[in-house]
Amino acid sequence: MKTMTDGNKTNTPEGFELDSFFAAARDEEPVPSGDFMARIEADALSALPEPTRVSTSRPGLWQQLLQAIGGVPGAAGLAAACATGVWIGVAPPETLTEYWEQSAESEWYELDPNSGFDFAMLEG
Repeated sequence: MKTMTDGNKTNTPEGFELDSFFAAARDEEPVPSGDFMARIEADALSALPEPTRVSTSRPGLWQQLLQAIGGVPGAAGLAAACATGVWIGVAPPETLTEYWEQSAESEWYELDPNSGFDFAMLEG
């Protein structure tokens, strides 16, 4: 398909040469004005989110400890386990008292070192 700039002058009316205008347009590079560029920059900067301030200080010892044990849920679980241990130590259930009395009466050499847990680990 031929265009008007291909040198085909049969499609143009007599005395109306568009080739010179197209050549002049190709020679000049369009440069946006400074005002236009400033408006584009202002529009782009207004679309950006607000910058957030990054804290460069390290968390304190207690905050690091809290993070290490899993945050507030981990601290709550640790506190519950501690309270349960104290409760069992102060007022043990009757079944534990009977177990402790039996184990205190037995001698250390009567205990089997190969009790159930070791054998359970050997099974495949």
